[in-house]
Amino acid sequence: MLSRNPSNGTKPSHHQYRIAMPKEHSRTCFERSWSKPARRSAGINVWQDRFAYSTGILIAFLFIACFTPSSAYGSNAVDSYVTSVFQVLQKHQAALPRLIAPANATADALIHGGAFYVGGDQGFASEATGRAGGLMVVRSLSPSKPAVKGDVVWLAYEPSTYAEVEQQARELESRGCLVVAFGPKLASGAPHFTHWIDSFTPPTADDDFTRMGNVLSLWTLTGEVAASTARQGKTLVFYQTIQILTSQQRYDMYKNMTFHDGVPQMAPIPPGVLSQAYISYVENMLQNIREWELPKIISVGKEMARRAAEGHPSLLTVIAHVMPYSVDPNSKLYRYVDSQRGGDRLQGKLHRGDYFVFVGYAGVNLDLWREVRQAGATAAWIIAPLSTEVHFSQWGDVVIDQHWRNGDCAVEAPGYDIRILPPSGIAQLFIYEILLRAAGTH
Repeated sequence: MLSRNPSNGTKPSHHQYRIAMPKEHSRTCFERSWSKPARRSAGINVWQDRFAYSTGILIAFLFIACFTPSSAYGSNAVDSYVTSVFQVLQKHQAALPRLIAPANATADALIHGGAFYVGGDQGFASEATGRAGGLMVVRSLSPSKPAVKGDVVWLAYEPSTYAEVEQQARELESRGCLVVAFGPKLASGAPHFTHWIDSFTPPTADDDFTRMGNVLSLWTLTGEVAASTARQGKTLVFYQTIQILTSQQRYDMYKNMTFHDGVPQMAPIPPGVLSQAYISYVENMLQNIREWELPKIISVGKEMARRAAEGHPSLLTVIAHVMPYSVDPNSKLYRYVDSQRGGDRLQGKLHRGDYFVFVGYAGVNLDLWREVRQAGATAAWIIAPLSTEVHFSQWGDVVIDQHWRNGDCAVEAPGYDIRILPPSGIAQLFIYEILLRAAGTH
C-alpha cells in the first residue's frame, strides 16, 4: 500500500468534467516584434531596410531552432524514444472507442458479483493492484485462489510471453471467466483473444516500451469501467493516497467493498470522458517533463555513463509499482538496490563521492537523504517534489520533477470524493528510459 498516492481533496470545478493538469510554471519567452520598416525616398535605403528585416528574421529563426527542446535532447536515441512515446499516446487517444465494449463487459461481470484479477506481466499486475487511484477490488491472479466462472481477468503480455498468456486466457475462458488481454500486435498480425486491447507498440519493441503501452490501456480502460458502472447506478471503490491523513479511515471503511453503499455516488458519465481526461493529463505531464526536465535527465544519464566507464557505477533504487519489474538488476550502468529488500535504506552501500539515483513518489525520502549526506555522496532525486524553499543544488544534488500533482491521480470524476487513475508509472518509465538512452546503454 506504500504508493496509494492520489487526491488532495481540492474543491471540484463548476464544470461537469474537468481534466486535472500538473501544476503551472512561470515561463520566460523570447518575444520580439519584427515589423517591416517603412519605405524611404532613397532606393538604397529601402534595400538596406529589407536586408536588415530579412537578417532579423534569420537571426530569430536560428535562435528558436537552437533552443527548442527537440534540438536539446542530446542524442538520436533520446529523440527517437521521445517521439515514439508521443506517437503511442496519440494512437491511444485516437482509439478510445475500442475500450467501450470490454469496459461494459467488465462492469456487468462485477455488478453480477464477479471477482477481479490481473495477471500476465508482473509489472502490469503490480501497477494495477494496491494502487493510489486504482480499484480496491483488483487482486493479483494466483494459483492459491484461482478465478472461477463469472470472474474478470485482465492479462498483459509482451511478444516474448504471448504464447504463455494466450494459453492461460483460453484455460480461463473455458472456466467461464471474462478475459481481456493487453499487448501489441504480433509480427504475424492481430493476436487471437476474444477481448484484446492493443498497446500500439511495435512487435519488436522492448518489454518496457510495451509495458508503457499496456499501462496506458490499463488506466484508460479502468476509467471506462468506472463510468460504465456509474451509468448503472453503481460506484466502484478506489484507493486514496496514504499522504492524506484520513486515508486509513477511508480504507478501513471501504476495504471489503467492490461498490460504495450510496455515498459517495459517482454521477453517470458518458463513454470516453474519463479515458480522454487521463490521456490528456498524461500528454500534458510528458510535455512538461520534455520541456522542463530533459536537460537534467540527459545530464544524469551521461554522469551515470561516465562513472560506469570509470568502474564506479551509480547506485539506483526505486520505490514504485511498475518500475521494480522494469529495471535491470544486472545492469553495468548502475548497481541496483532492491527496494523490496532493504532498498529504502542504503545500509552502508554508499561511500564518499558516490552517485545515488532515486526514483520514487512525492518528496525526498528523509532516511535516504540523510544517508547520502552522511556518506558525502551526491544524488539525483526523480520525484514529484513537495513544495520547498530549499535548493538541493547546494549539496550538488539534482531534482527531476515527474510533473504529476501531489496525490498521483489524474482525473476528477463528478460526484466522487477523490481523484482517480494514477499517472506516475508512466512518468517514471518515461524518465528512466531516457536516462538509459542518454547514457548510451539502450
